[in-house]
Amino acid sequence: MDKIKKLFIPENARVIVISDIHGELELFKQLLDKVDFDSGDYLIINGDLCEKGSNSDGVVRFVMELEAQYPNVHVTEGNCDTLVEDLVEENPELLRYLQTRQHSILNEWLDKIGFVIGEDTSVGEIKERLTCHFSKEINWLLQLPTAIEADDYIFVHAGLEDRVDWKETERLKAITFRSFLHHTHNAGEHVIVGHWPVVNYSSDISSHKPIIDEGKKMIAIDGGNIIKKTGQLNALIIDRLNKKDSIAYTYTDSFPQFEVLEDFHADAQLTGAISYPSYELVPIKAGQHFTLCEQVETINKLYVKNEYFYQGEDGSTYAKNDVSCAQISVEKGDIVSLIDDNCSGYDLIKKNGVIGWIGKGILASHDSSHKKSNSLLNK
Repeated sequence: MDKIKKLFIPENARVIVISDIHGELELFKQLLDKVDFDSGDYLIINGDLCEKGSNSDGVVRFVMELEAQYPNVHVTEGNCDTLVEDLVEENPELLRYLQTRQHSILNEWLDKIGFVIGEDTSVGEIKERLTCHFSKEINWLLQLPTAIEADDYIFVHAGLEDRVDWKETERLKAITFRSFLHHTHNAGEHVIVGHWPVVNYSSDISSHKPIIDEGKKMIAIDGGNIIKKTGQLNALIIDRLNKKDSIAYTYTDSFPQFEVLEDFHADAQLTGAISYPSYELVPIKAGQHFTLCEQVETINKLYVKNEYFYQGEDGSTYAKNDVSCAQISVEKGDIVSLIDDNCSGYDLIKKNGVIGWIGKGILASHDSSHKKSNSLLNK
C-alpha cells in the first residue's frame, strides 16, 4: 500500500468518521448538520463517496470544497471511488458497466456534457470527453490516500491484512476486504472501516449500528446506506476530551418518521435476522403472519414474515432480501422510522438503528423535518 497519509489529531479534538455516502448528497449534509460539524472538528470520510446513489458528482464536488476550505477534513479512497482509474486506464469493461449502471458518477458527467454512449463509442472517446471537462475531479479522486494513520487510529475503507507490517497490505485488499470483523490484524491501533454493511454481521437482531470490537481493535461503521433497503448513513463520533476517548454515533436515513401511540411488547420467540448471503430457507411450520424456517447456511430457526420469502425456480425457498425476523418493543411516544407497512398484521420499523416488527395501527405521522444548518453547510 503506497498511499498512506500521516495525521496528527490533538487530544482535545472531536473526530467525526463517515463512510459509504454513495452519492447521497442530501443525506450527507443532513448528517453533518445533525452532528453540528464545525471547523474545529476532524472530519474523516472513509471511502465510497461515489456510485449507486443519485448525486455522486454533487458529493465529490461538495467534499472537495469542504477539504479546500477546512484543513481538518480528510478523505480516503473506497473501491467505488477508483472507477476513475478504469476510465484513465481505458478498461474495456467500463462500457458494459456504464450501460448497466444508471447511477454512476461517469454517467452523471456524461449527462452534464450531453454525451450519449452509442454502439460505436469507445472507452477512449469517453475518457477524452470526461478528462477535458472534469480533470480537476478526476485528479482529486486519483490522489486520495488508501489509508490515514493517526496516533491511535487507522482509517481505511475495507480492512488490513494480518501482516507484521500492516502497511504491506495490498491496496486492492485495503479497499475491497469482505467481512473484516471476521479476521484479525496486527496494526496495534484501532482500525476503522466501512465497505461491508454491519447488518451483514447480524444474527440475533437486524442492526445498522456501528460495531466496536475492542478485543480485535476494529470498528465497522457502514450502515448500508443505499446498499440495503433498510440502510442508513452513520457518523461515528470520537470525543478525545479528558485524555480518554469516548465513542458515540448517530445516523440519518430517508424513511418517514412516526410516533408510537401505544406500547408494543415483542414476542421473545421472534428473534434473529436474515442477511447476505444466507438467503436459502427450509419452511418448517406456516403461521398466519410468520413461518418458522430453518436457515440452510446457519441452521438457525427463524420466524420469517410470510411476505418476505419465495420459492425459486429450482424449488428451493429463499428470503427476498435482508429482513429482520424479530419483533421489537416500543413505548408510547417513541419516534421510529417506518420501513414497510404493506404486510398483514405487522409493520416493519427502525428504532435507533435496529429493525423489527410491531403490530399494525399504533403509528401516527411525525414531523421529522431537519433544521437548517447553522454555520458551515450553507455558506
